[in-house]
Formats: sequence, structure tokens, C-alpha cells
Amino acid sequence: MPYSTGLLYNSPTGGDRAIQLIVTCLNDSLNIAANIELQVFRWDTTQTARIPIGHDLFQVGPQASRTLIYPLTSADFYELQSDFFSATSTLILAYGVDSVGNITQRVLQSEMVWIDRFTNIP
Repeated sequence: MPYSTGLLYNSPTGGDRAIQLIVTCLNDSLNIAANIELQVFRWDTTQTARIPIGHDLFQVGPQASRTLIYPLTSADFYELQSDFFSATSTLILAYGVDSVGNITQRVLQSEMVWIDRFTNIP
């Protein structure tokens, strides 16, 4: 069951525009590896085209973490879709970060919405 942050607004003006999406993945299991899949999209102001900017499938060992960074160039909106398999004690968190490293938006795993499938990437 994948999850989505939904469409996150990225202010096109001002100093609080996110230029990167940082995704942290933590496997809190004591002995089972977690298989994680992430898809990241950006949208322009028309909101008519979902443009893929990242797709990763990887494994995080027990009691380990991994952080991935995606550029948000020309992203007036952005979205993270995520899922994990095997280990059930896995946390996936998303942070929009501005040009000086300040967090502009944070989405916890518990705030993500269940979706029935990942978006097909052509």
C-alpha cells in the first residue's frame, strides 16, 4: 500500500521556496531489512502535468537509515509517493528545504495518505 504526501505547494516567490526535497528513511527493525520504493514528482502552476524527478528502489538494513535528496527546480508543487516492504518498523519522512537549509515544509509518514498504487512512470 503506497502512500503520498499529496500535492505540496511550493511558493514561487519569496525566500521560503523549497529548492530540495530531503527524504529520510529509517528502519527501526532489530533484524529485518526494509525494501523501500520512492517516486518524486514536480508540477508546474497549471497542475496539468506530473513530471517525474526521482524513482528509487533500495534496501535499508536493520537499525539503519538512508537519506535521499531530490532537486525541486521549477517545482511550484511537488509530491512524494512511498512504500516499504519486509520490515514493518520503517519511517519515511519528507522535508522541503530552502536555499539556506531551512525546512519550509515537513510531512511525517503518519500525515501521508494511502493510495491504491504508484503512479505509472512512462
